[in-house]
Amino acid sequence: MTYDSKRTGNSALQRHVDRGCKSPGLLQPSITTFTSTSRKIPQQAKQKLTEKCVEYCCKDIRPFRSIKGGGFVELAQQLINVGATYGSVAAQDVLPDPTTVSKRCRELATEKRKKLVEQLNDVLTEVNSIGMTTDIWTEDYHKLSYMTITCHFVTRTFKMISTVLTTAAFPLEEGKTGENIRREIIRLLTEYGLDMSLLNKVVWVTDQGSNIISALRPYRRLDCQDHLYNTVMRHALDPTQLAQDAPTVAETLQATKALVKYVKKTGMAALLSKTSVYQELREKLNDRAEGWRIDAISPDFLQPFYDAQRELEGDQYPTINLVFLWFERLKRHCNRKTTDSPYQAIIRERHLSWILRKVEIQELQKIATFLWPKYSQLRMLSSSERDNLHLEVRRQLKDLHNIEEAAEGPAPKKAAVDFEEWENVPVADATDEVERYSTHNHAMQDDRDVLGWWRDQQLNYPKLSVLTRGILAIPASSSSSERNFSAAGRTIEQKRTAVKPSTVDAILFLHKNMD
Repeated sequence: MTYDSKRTGNSALQRHVDRGCKSPGLLQPSITTFTSTSRKIPQQAKQKLTEKCVEYCCKDIRPFRSIKGGGFVELAQQLINVGATYGSVAAQDVLPDPTTVSKRCRELATEKRKKLVEQLNDVLTEVNSIGMTTDIWTEDYHKLSYMTITCHFVTRTFKMISTVLTTAAFPLEEGKTGENIRREIIRLLTEYGLDMSLLNKVVWVTDQGSNIISALRPYRRLDCQDHLYNTVMRHALDPTQLAQDAPTVAETLQATKALVKYVKKTGMAALLSKTSVYQELREKLNDRAEGWRIDAISPDFLQPFYDAQRELEGDQYPTINLVFLWFERLKRHCNRKTTDSPYQAIIRERHLSWILRKVEIQELQKIATFLWPKYSQLRMLSSSERDNLHLEVRRQLKDLHNIEEAAEGPAPKKAAVDFEEWENVPVADATDEVERYSTHNHAMQDDRDVLGWWRDQQLNYPKLSVLTRGILAIPASSSSSERNFSAAGRTIEQKRTAVKPSTVDAILFLHKNMD
């Protein structure tokens, strides 16, 4: 950097550059080094940083992947910013006390939960439904039970929101009866400020536990699809029944269990990837001359059940619209085929029987499929069934109209002079929204972006688009609760058993609700 001191009069600044910035050991960074977003870090500095990451992971027993976690990266960036602003300082002088962090964690959770509930109340006044899931989990160390509530809704911009509302300790002195669970749910929702007059708009999605069903009996509830299909497969592949009808299949199941136990015991599980496990396992067993262990086992028949569960357990995209379609596909998959062996036919028939016995498609799930433009014609239904479903959609649209009128307040008073007999009469549309939508062959750029399509079609279908926000928010399964308990298991570890329930609740809430 040089200055024309004769032209600018900056001779003093030029001397500073010449004597200070260029002096050995006194090289001073230019302002661009602070504003540049990309600087080349010397290899030696990177190596030192790698060693410190190793120390962090080994001293604190943290996974190596933790250094890539969003929270750790943001903390590291903030520490770098502090150093750039205030110079070299001791880390212990910058990092807060753990008690301070714990207190701020609970405060921050309270602040964010208040905003979340305000958003929930706003959505509940606009649509006719949102989704919630709930379940109870008991930790391993003090046997303290926690009840979680997750909430699922679609914003005005048609963004899917699926998050944790609470993970609260269940009262120790109370049994987990339906009445006690319902009382605790109402207490928590009231405490957090949910408008309880709108609770009838919540559609709960849970497993089939008798106490949960009893607790939510006054409200709308749907069965978790993942649990239903687990139940179907458990009954259809029950070894006792199969030993009578298909003994070879029963032997295969026993061989499968033995194989799983063998793989875990020998440590082979660590050698397998998460994809194409079956083929890899066969190859590795063949290398050991033990291919016979897997010869009788084929994953082909159960693969569609696996695919259905994986897709239905999502919570970042609509899933309730998939329920009816997967039900129909799995029924067809279980129909007997001419190429089936006698045992294969038995397995298909047993699965079909249990699907029809356990899985019952509800009207909300059919309407959700109707609201997927690609399947709006509902070709799997008879014409009379479609007509009845259209009538139900129209009824729900009428309810939405009543909601809008209530939100607008009372009608203004009429003028003293009434000219009602000459007022314009509304001209009825040739067709209503339901008929126009159901009879049109809709084009979608992305067949899976259902919410995006409705966002773009709000002007064409103003009422149906609002109905869509409510119905497609409902999850197909209660997997969100189970994922939250998985995070809870990592929060309450063997070396962290003294963490307070209120802190557990705050951690798990912020885990899902940090910006």
